Amino acid sequence: MANSPMKFDVSEMIDGIRGMVSSAISGATKIGSAAPSAMDVRIAVMSVLKGDAKNGKEVIQAIQLASGGSWAPKSSSIYPLLEEMTDEGLVSIKIEKELRVYSLTKAGQAALAEALTKVEEKKSKPSNSTGTNWLDMNTTNLRAGAKLAQALTQVAQHGTADQQKRAAELVDETRRKVYAILAEG
Repeated sequence: MANSPMKFDVSEMIDGIRGMVSSAISGATKIGSAAPSAMDVRIAVMSVLKGDAKNGKEVIQAIQLASGGSWAPKSSSIYPLLEEMTDEGLVSIKIEKELRVYSLTKAGQAALAEALTKVEEKKSKPSNSTGTNWLDMNTTNLRAGAKLAQALTQVAQHGTADQQKRAAELVDETRRKVYAILAEG
């Protein structure tokens, strides 16, 4: 059970949530600087995949290069996003030399064009944003994420393979629902 693929997935989810929470708690994000939004990250991923297919590490490196080194997204945010975008049909996967290589689908190209149009429209409208750090706005989600990480740690350490599978499916379903809430506008 220690090497089961489901346990690995649960561990990755835990690490991602822990990373987000520990960055917030340690003040890794500077006060007054806004973290990239979920849409910013999606656009960045789709943009770097528009030209050539890339594995996850290459996606991260391309984003870092495109930002002039000012932004290096963490693998704990990029890999789950790539999986989500695959589920949505925006990205396809091929296995090459034991690596998962991602490429933008036609639906992904259309989604990128639509997202870029929305960004341009948003830029042209006056904003009442104060540029506040996203962590200053609401800590409720961070606390909920920390509690979820604790529960997933318990499942990963003490749960049966079936319990781990059910927990991973529940987290995946919940993630989709959270994004659906965000998509409501």
